[in-house]
Amino acid sequence: MNDEINNVDIIEYIISEECKGLRADQAIANENIQFSRSLVQKWIKKGNITVNNKIIKPKDILSENDKVTIIPEENINSNFIKPEEIFIKVEYEDKDLIVVNKDINIVSHPGAGNTSGTLANGLAYKYPELVNLPRSGLIHRLDKDTSGLLIVARSIESYMILIKKMQNKEIKRRYIAFVNGQLMKNGQINQPISRHRIDRKKMAVNPSGKEAITDYEVIKNYKYASKVRLKLHTGRTHQIRVHMQYLGYPIIGDKTYGLKIDKNNKIDILKEFSRQALHAEELQFIHPRNGQDINIKSDVPKDLKELEEALDV
Repeated sequence: MNDEINNVDIIEYIISEECKGLRADQAIANENIQFSRSLVQKWIKKGNITVNNKIIKPKDILSENDKVTIIPEENINSNFIKPEEIFIKVEYEDKDLIVVNKDINIVSHPGAGNTSGTLANGLAYKYPELVNLPRSGLIHRLDKDTSGLLIVARSIESYMILIKKMQNKEIKRRYIAFVNGQLMKNGQINQPISRHRIDRKKMAVNPSGKEAITDYEVIKNYKYASKVRLKLHTGRTHQIRVHMQYLGYPIIGDKTYGLKIDKNNKIDILKEFSRQALHAEELQFIHPRNGQDINIKSDVPKDLKELEEALDV
């Protein structure tokens, strides 16, 4: 390996469940979005990326918990997430991690069609050390129009520990949602999820999909809707939205998995609410360094309070 690493930190982490079974270049690029796939391929071929301390090829298939080591060899500033001054509400912060409260209308991190203006861009500006971490330190993500709490690691050590805690279901995540219909009892949805067979932008319940488990608890019923608290046991893409659709009580305002409201329906608030009524309200986990119990809660934002007031009439 090249000894000239230009003062860029070595990156070490483990392959997540989401990326197991993928080619090495694809998996590593997916989990390190600050680097392009072509750059990852170049570093693999030059020996600057190893898996389990061994030289690999771009086409090699990776397994969950494989240890990846990346030594950035050259000036990679053009591949970093561009720091941008974006308002970020921080609920908790220490030298190891941050808990942010994401607003709606902001994507968690860059992707196709969203190269700037993301939470990751704002984090890179506020915390410059995050540009060298996988996913800019984000341990998990929220959809663009889902508000609420997210964990961000500030060091590779914290990142690896927190990712492992997430994989082992040791990070408790609870959400508040407003759903269509009167849901009358508590329960659990244990239905596997995978990509929709036709619309690849959507997810769907599928017997051959990955395990997905969601607990739901009814907080309050309204005439046409219910307020529920949900607990994730797994973290599949769009899990809560897909599971509530499957249950027959889709989330209000969900343009992808929600009800097609009749234009003549007089329930204006159900027709007009502009985003999925879903908020990540609570995170509970053990601190990666000092072992303390961290429990962060977030009040629902103004638009959900206004929705609740309208439903309660």
